[in-house]
Amino acid sequence: MRFNEKEIASIAMLPGDKEGRMFYRSPGAYKERWFKLKGNLLFYFRLNEHGAVYEDEPIGLLVVEQCRIQMELYTELPNAFSITFANDFEKRHYFGCQTQKQAEDWISCLKSCSYEHQRTMLKELQEQLLKRTGRDPLSAFSAIKWGVYKPNLNLSERISRLANLHLQ
Repeated sequence: MRFNEKEIASIAMLPGDKEGRMFYRSPGAYKERWFKLKGNLLFYFRLNEHGAVYEDEPIGLLVVEQCRIQMELYTELPNAFSITFANDFEKRHYFGCQTQKQAEDWISCLKSCSYEHQRTMLKELQEQLLKRTGRDPLSAFSAIKWGVYKPNLNLSERISRLANLHLQ
């Protein structure tokens, strides 16, 4: 995969959707790291001897797509879970948390952050709205994409005014 290192580093410095300390299995042993989930990007950072993030740039990145995330009951670390990627079933990335709840929270966030999951949720919501209203809620967006849709300017103006009133 190709990427721009500076762009990735700048994304890593933004506030995360979820952040926290976990143990990560490096070759040989578990090491405590700071993790930051931003979208479907899971960054990890070194910690210094005082427990603060050691550097401005992450030491690693996992793209949470096409993977299986599951609790691991039989590891040397309690409250552990793993990520296994579709293109590399032999290698598991192991993580350990302080509590069972923290592990469950991380698993939930990681399972719901992928593009695949977001697309599935969009399709389900689209189908539910279609059943209730009889209209495809995304048909207007398809029309915009193909240049067919002409927005009602009066409606747009009214929405804009309502938004401005709400902000005041």
